[in-house]
Amino acid sequence: MQVQKHARIANIRKLSRYFLFLTVALMAIIAIGAIGFPIFLMTVSSGDLTVVGYLARAATVDDGFFSLLKDGLSLQLKVVAGLVWLAWCAVVGRVLVHINQLLTCFHDGEIFNKKAIFHAKRAFNINLILVASALGIDFLSIIFSYIYPSAGGTGDIGHFLGRILDQLTWIGFFLLLLWSLEIGVDLNEEAELTI
Repeated sequence: MQVQKHARIANIRKLSRYFLFLTVALMAIIAIGAIGFPIFLMTVSSGDLTVVGYLARAATVDDGFFSLLKDGLSLQLKVVAGLVWLAWCAVVGRVLVHINQLLTCFHDGEIFNKKAIFHAKRAFNINLILVASALGIDFLSIIFSYIYPSAGGTGDIGHFLGRILDQLTWIGFFLLLLWSLEIGVDLNEEAELTI
């Protein structure tokens, strides 16, 4: 029996149609956010909060970036925040494009093929870079909070370690799914050769 002709393929095709709609909607939201946030930054009052000062305070402030707006942002922080936001939106958009292409393969009934594996691997690898970057920024924030304790306290290392454990769990889960797709491709190729 060819793996690609399994009865559950129809269910996967149906469900992937809904996820295709969701990824397109997410891509539109990311595009709007990529344009809107830099415009929003231009309207924020100017102040003396720098990038290092923001990172030192971000490790301890629960509300994150927006709670620090009342102090005013320096031009340096506005430019860096805008560029980081644009880079983040571009990378997340790229992940969504690969996920969309993977779901297109699923919708077409081509679940276990090399094109699907290619898009799944790309989405996984780019997402891995995103996770490493976010954890790196969190780590820098904790370091700066200890170097500049006058900024409002020190970062919580336990919370940071918890985030690492959480991200490693998700990475492991998605790696298992990727390996399952690769095994499916191998089984599909073997089934085609034996017929």
